[in-house]
Amino acid sequence: MSRRIAMAFSLAIAAAGCSTVGQLTVKNYTVSSGERVLAGQAEPQTSYGCEKLGQESHHWGLAGNMNRARATETLTTAAVDSAPAKGANYVYVMVPSEASIGGFNVNAFKDAQVAYYRCSNLPAATS
Repeated sequence: MSRRIAMAFSLAIAAAGCSTVGQLTVKNYTVSSGERVLAGQAEPQTSYGCEKLGQESHHWGLAGNMNRARATETLTTAAVDSAPAKGANYVYVMVPSEASIGGFNVNAFKDAQVAYYRCSNLPAATS
């Protein structure tokens, strides 16, 4: 029984760690209109008081799989630029994970997802 408890505890710590790492990717952006948008690879925290406005698929393709950092940056920039027109001030960028079986990326043909949120209580901007 103690082995199950230890396993559950380990999974809880791992899940909390993933959430914390995701929050590290959330950054402040200022669009050309001067509006502030938070964006990154983490859902907004519940304390932000957010309402999900919508979610879109974006082509990821071979270029995304070959240069994940550049493709993520390009996708995030495009999503941030379009956020104010959608009424959003928080953008959650979800890129396909790298999962392989026998050296083949099983997510190679999946699209990236972008979710747009309107939050009433975003944290203060940090310099």
